[in-house]
Formats: sequence, C-alpha cells, structure tokens
Amino acid sequence: MVTPVMNVPHLRNLDLNLLRVFLALVDEGSVTRAGTRLGLTQSAVSHALNRLRYALDDELFIRGPSGMQPTARALEIAPRLRQGMGQLQTALAPAAFDPAETDRDFVIAAGPYSASVLLPEVIARVQAEAPHASIRVRSPSRGAVEELDAGRSDLVVGGFGRTPDRFDSETLFRDRMVWVLRAGHPAAARPLTVEALAALSHLVVTTVDSAATIQGAVLEQGVERRVAVDDNVDDEFAARGLVRTVALTLPDLHSALAIVARSETTTPAPLGMVQVFGKALGLMAMEPPYPSPPLDVVGLWRKDNDGPALQWLRGLLKEAGAGFMARLEAPSCATATRPPGPD
Repeated sequence: MVTPVMNVPHLRNLDLNLLRVFLALVDEGSVTRAGTRLGLTQSAVSHALNRLRYALDDELFIRGPSGMQPTARALEIAPRLRQGMGQLQTALAPAAFDPAETDRDFVIAAGPYSASVLLPEVIARVQAEAPHASIRVRSPSRGAVEELDAGRSDLVVGGFGRTPDRFDSETLFRDRMVWVLRAGHPAAARPLTVEALAALSHLVVTTVDSAATIQGAVLEQGVERRVAVDDNVDDEFAARGLVRTVALTLPDLHSALAIVARSETTTPAPLGMVQVFGKALGLMAMEPPYPSPPLDVVGLWRKDNDGPALQWLRGLLKEAGAGFMARLEAPSCATATRPPGPD
C-alpha cells in the first residue's frame, strides 16, 4: 500500500504577509474584518487568500451562512502557525524595545472588573508612550487559556490556582471582597452578621455554568482559573446550618451591581469595583462578617512569548495595579459600614 504524500509548500512560495492574512481570517471569519484589522482592502485579502490556496493546495476557507469557515486543513495548521509566528516575532524583536516605534496589536483577555481597574491608566500610558500600538481586550470566557496557548492572546488577567510549567505569572494587584447593598437598605442600619447576611436575597455571579465549576474554579488546559465572584460565605453558612436564598445567577458583575442598586438584594464584589461604580449607582459596601481571603488578580502568559514588548505592557499593568492598591488603602477609601451621608 502506498502512503499518499501531502503537498508541502516550499518557503520560497510563501511570505509572512500571507500568513498574517491567514491568521486574521481564522480569527475574524470575514474578508472585510480581516482587511480592516490588517489595514488591507478586501481585494488584497482575497488575492492573498488565493495565493495561499494555491501554495497549500487547499481551499482553507469556505463561505458559509456565518462567514468564512476554516477547513480541516486550516484548523490543523492554525495553532502551529500562530505559535511559530509568535516565536519568530520574539526572535526578531530588538533587545531594546522602543514603545514609540512599535505598531504591535496587543491582545489581553480580561473581565469587566480587572479592565475597569487597570485599563484607564494603561490606555493613557500607551497613547502617550506608544501612539502606534493598540490593545484589543477579549472576554476571559471558557477557552481563554486555549486562546493563550494558540497565540491569539498575549496575556490573560484573572485569578489562577495551579498552572503548568509552560506558563509564567505575576500578581498585578490585590483587592478584597465586600458585600454590596443599595444605599438606604434596611440591613445597612444594623451590624452585618452571618445570620443577617443569610436572611438576604443573594445575587451570584459566575462566568460559566456552575455545574462546570469546582469551588468557583474551572480547569482549562491544565490551568486552574477562578470564574465565580464569591468567597467563603457558603462554608460559613454551612458551619451554622444556614442556607442562603439565591434570587438570581448571572454572568457579569456590572449587571449584578446595577440590580443591587435598585432592589433589596446583595452580592459579594471586589471593593475596587464598588469604588469605581458605587457612587454613581448609589451603592455601599460592608465588610464580610467572617474571615475572607484576599483577592489576587494575576497576569498569565506563555514563557515562550515573553519578549520585550510584552514585558513593557506587563510593566504598565503592574504600575496601574500598584496605583490602584495605593488608592484602595487610602483613608478616604475605607469601606462603608452604614449609608454614606451627603457630600
């Protein structure tokens, strides 16, 4: 039996621009969006795709009702090509990174909370120091670690437990959890005890189906990632034989805070998030009536994608996190234990 030989393209038939078009099409699923991302016309993207089809002897993308769908061959080579392009970019990067000259498009996976805390300062710094660079923020939904492995993201920001050796990480900032009520809530007039907390209606925030989580975390590609906004409250309730009433489970903290502001419900939230949005929404924060662990927000990246450009970006994130913690510890930012008075 003769084994068929796959047509392997010679490197002289390809150039890096064609490969950039290929990866953009995988990500965007649209010739128009890929062109916008790369700064190319639709006809230029189509021409590049035709050259790739000839060189690789495969259709690569087939037009469907939801856009350009990658073929099995395209799905096979995309992760390896993305990793190779990342390694090539790192190898060719100058030892001394110059933000003023870079036109890199950084991709970060970050949720509303960490983005609200970090990105206002980071974007201001990027605009001042690297005016030609850009940042794309993606939701850290299920699959965020796979995106990092495939090279579609440079950094994932969130909470992590165990991580495999191929990754590195550092803490960007530390926060703490509080319980949030609307200003004027009857429960705010009394000390918040575990029993009083259990008597309230709760909102629970989790970014994935709770059935897929173990103690508020999921396991992705060997990485333990925290997806639930919660602390030790269920353990405290169980120790006292209490059961809380969950009025609503939803996937984002912004919505939870908006609902708490106009209802008799409560939800746990990072103090930093309450400081960003609490005044506008008319919210107050109360310290949990039990020991609550600190909330560490961490940046996670692949060790083989740790070039000078990413080190510079991580430095900006770390400085923004340090500034946030300084504001968090300031006396004027102390946690409210009763409805705030008029300004």
